[in-house]
Amino acid sequence: MQPADSLNLLGITGLLVGGLALFLFGLELMTGGLKAIAGARLQSLLGTLTASRLRGVLAGAGVTALLNSSTITTVLLVGFVSAGLMTLGQSIPMIMGANVGSTLTAQIIAFNVSAVTPFMLAAGFLLHAFARRELLRQLGGVVLGLGLLFLGIEFMGDATRPLRSFQPFIDAMQDMRSPLLGIVIGAVFTAIVQSSAATLAIVIALGSQGLIPLEAGIALILGANVGTCGTALLAAIGKPPEAAQVGIVHLLFNVLGVLFFAFVIPQFADFIRMISPSAPELQGAARLAAETPRQAANAHAVFSVASTLVLIWFSGPIGTLAQRIVPSRPSPWRERGEPRYLDETLLDMPALGIGRVQLELLALGEQTLELVRQGAQAAIGGGTRDIATLTEQDSDADHLGLAVLQYVGRLSDADLTEVEGQQIVSLTRIATCLESIREVASTSMIAASQRRLAEGIELEHLRSEDTANFASAVLDCLAQSIGTIGQPLPGAIASVVGAKAEIEALADAARQSVASQLRLRSRDEVISFRLSNDMIEQFLEIARMSRAMARATRCLQGVRSVP
Repeated sequence: MQPADSLNLLGITGLLVGGLALFLFGLELMTGGLKAIAGARLQSLLGTLTASRLRGVLAGAGVTALLNSSTITTVLLVGFVSAGLMTLGQSIPMIMGANVGSTLTAQIIAFNVSAVTPFMLAAGFLLHAFARRELLRQLGGVVLGLGLLFLGIEFMGDATRPLRSFQPFIDAMQDMRSPLLGIVIGAVFTAIVQSSAATLAIVIALGSQGLIPLEAGIALILGANVGTCGTALLAAIGKPPEAAQVGIVHLLFNVLGVLFFAFVIPQFADFIRMISPSAPELQGAARLAAETPRQAANAHAVFSVASTLVLIWFSGPIGTLAQRIVPSRPSPWRERGEPRYLDETLLDMPALGIGRVQLELLALGEQTLELVRQGAQAAIGGGTRDIATLTEQDSDADHLGLAVLQYVGRLSDADLTEVEGQQIVSLTRIATCLESIREVASTSMIAASQRRLAEGIELEHLRSEDTANFASAVLDCLAQSIGTIGQPLPGAIASVVGAKAEIEALADAARQSVASQLRLRSRDEVISFRLSNDMIEQFLEIARMSRAMARATRCLQGVRSVP
């Protein structure tokens, strides 16, 4: 046995920490590439949530496999529930499916591919750095990340190799057979590094050196499943109770599964050995090194699948328990100017962030439509109280529009595909159009109302049939245009754009109606005539911006804003 003073502790620590850093960086790089490649597929999978529990599980597994992280999936669910896009009941099957999807990463890193790792690094770098097609560059990032991931595991394996003959460490690993100790260590380490894959990588690295028995590896893996819940719970801080309930469901699901398996670890280990490849020709540490990595990955898979198959039938009681732990309370009144759907966690996932911006712009559009309606009423016959109300609502819409544009700006800093870049430009254009319409409704119409009150004149002639038909057509055009933000259907866009000739004809009829009612024989009539024609021109500007906004939504076709 190797004496303690002969160990190069500094070298071992450096290789271990450096290997873990390489592994986590490779995992992040691979996940980033997968996010970009899987953007559209992600939307499709999220759209299956409400169908059934089974489809929710499959969606959760699919999204996690695409994102390469059950933690990210659960954090996404926290955001969806907090925004009101999903109920707690819809999220539970997906949480369970996320655990199943995470087993794919475990299966990948259990392979011994040291011989091809240099080629993966070289090929991934060349594609990522020099490929002209965006898809190839993203694929190169995935391959490069995978190569770094395997290289990190090799570093950790090299770091632990001297410990094969260090008796105190061997004794400590044998003591890890105690389920409680292994579970606690696995949970704490995973909570610190925020990656259950990193814990599994260390188990595999130790196993590849024959340093850890399967029972100890299973205990660490069980602990990792508890520790990975920490990120979702942190993400729920400051969110509505329903979002915190998602984190509690995630914790309950994993704790219940761990509690069951913790008492049968020896029997579970025997079952895993039976279904996993074996190397009976080897003995001792050599056999452990050959068998444990794959056995650890299989144990993770069997634990996740078995827990899901059993607990999926108890999703209702689990949800009820989560609601009792974190009771729902009446939602506090939300300021009209406060964004509801924008989520910071989606800034590096443009495919989902773009959908959230759509929802927020749709809400802003509804506020803007109400501003136009109230602005027209204030201009024609409103009083000082109406002007004050309109000014307050305009401030809310201005605040929301500012928040949306700031989020779009931050979203544009992400690694965007060409299509996503075009969609970001379209979202900016839509926000600008709504801003212009809001300015007409607030600034121009408020000024008209204040001038009317100051002069003591009436604009009742603007309630004539011709002017009412014109105003109604413009408001309908604006409402349809706002509708295309959420559902950019070609027919709806064409209807808005094609209404130009009809609206201009109605504007001419409205002008003639005003001219026929005002003879311009007095100062008051001249001012009324000017204000009336200004109102008609302002409504024409609203119609023009509505058409521009509808045209901008064409780039959003195919984007699903609601999962």
